[in-house]
Amino acid sequence: MRIGLERALPTTAARLRIFVVLVVVLAFLLVVGRSLIGALEVNAEISRLRDQNAALAVKAEALSAERILLDDAAFLDLIARGYSLGSSVERPFVLAADAAELPADAPGSAARRLTVIEEARSPIDAWIEVLFGG
Repeated sequence: MRIGLERALPTTAARLRIFVVLVVVLAFLLVVGRSLIGALEVNAEISRLRDQNAALAVKAEALSAERILLDDAAFLDLIARGYSLGSSVERPFVLAADAAELPADAPGSAARRLTVIEEARSPIDAWIEVLFGG
């Protein structure tokens, strides 16, 4: 009976083979896992560079439009007027530094342009309008 037990247990050579196979499989999994992680990092970097490239393209387009605007003589004349560099017949207009603020209902202010003036109507006028149309 002792012979049966000895054969059921793996020998040292079999244990050594199993250990070598496990080490090789573990090394293979580590190499494949590291390659997979590297591929994921490269894909993330490519995505980041694509986004950065798109942002730079938008910025280049905006700078190109600004360059076209700066080449326009009418725009340059308008900007020059802000620095009192307009033509000799123009009179520069600047508010004094200590000028008082305009009231909220000054002519041309938003309060005057956007407010709706409602007429005060008597209740009988409202009923006549509802019954007979206005």
